[in-house]
Amino acid sequence: MAQLLNKKVIFLLCFFVSVFFINAQEGNEYQYTKDYKDPQQFEKFRKRRKIIAAWQINQLKDGALVVKLKTNIKQIDAFNNHGEKDKAIEKIIETYIVNKNIMMAYLDNFKFCKIYFIYSNSHDSLQKGVRTGIFLDTNLTIDPNISMTEKFYLIAEKDFSYNSSIGFVKEDSAKFVREKGNPSGGMYDIVIKNKYGHQLKRPFPYLCGFGKKIIGYMGLIPMYYKYEDNKITYFIDKTQLFDRQQSPTKNFKPQPKGFKTLQFNKGDVYEWISFGVEQLNDNLKQFYQGNAKPELDKIDPEIKPFLY
Repeated sequence: MAQLLNKKVIFLLCFFVSVFFINAQEGNEYQYTKDYKDPQQFEKFRKRRKIIAAWQINQLKDGALVVKLKTNIKQIDAFNNHGEKDKAIEKIIETYIVNKNIMMAYLDNFKFCKIYFIYSNSHDSLQKGVRTGIFLDTNLTIDPNISMTEKFYLIAEKDFSYNSSIGFVKEDSAKFVREKGNPSGGMYDIVIKNKYGHQLKRPFPYLCGFGKKIIGYMGLIPMYYKYEDNKITYFIDKTQLFDRQQSPTKNFKPQPKGFKTLQFNKGDVYEWISFGVEQLNDNLKQFYQGNAKPELDKIDPEIKPFLY
């Protein structure tokens, strides 16, 4: 009886293990198919994604990348509304420093195409066709003299990567569709999206993380600033982490006279961001070199509504 029972247990274990492996294998397909109603739609998706990605990278080469910077205005307003003016000012300074590091990291390391910067609350204006009066200069101030003449653009921002709730969406309905999938890979330092805010699809290299293994420091990092008459003075130290690694004492540079200190995570430091932007630039360049521009007259007419 015991032997028979053992055989049944072993059989059940084998059954569940086999089901697990089948589901695991199907999981690789599932991450692409779960948002599609039937296998026929999925097959169309597989065929069209390579053509669309090749078209997008060639358009981007002659177009522009628009980097969205956070304002944190809701948090700042909340501090002010609760009478916490000092916390509001500190958040303004913190936001400025992070945005400055991001902007300069892109300007120094991104060479693939033209680049512009906007605050996140200007995205709707950009999507509606506004091409001036929303772009930022190197002081993080809107400069009315900066105009975007490129017709094609993509968006870059720090965001979660999603198991997309949408496949490819035709342009005539894209502005009514929102990405509502579940986060799949945590927060990414760079997520590339189309002008309607939909993350792109593989094989386009639309995800990128910052950082490099040689930067092993795990603590908070000091950044120095002045705040006088509502004006922020902040000078980027582009070798801050490198210099600390080379120092015999392994200390950061002392606070300059007349400056104050705010502590930041490693991901907000210029060097860390620069490594990620450099990687993004290389990924786009390699993908561009491997994908010739599709000829529009040879593209399946069913795919053309997704080219925007």
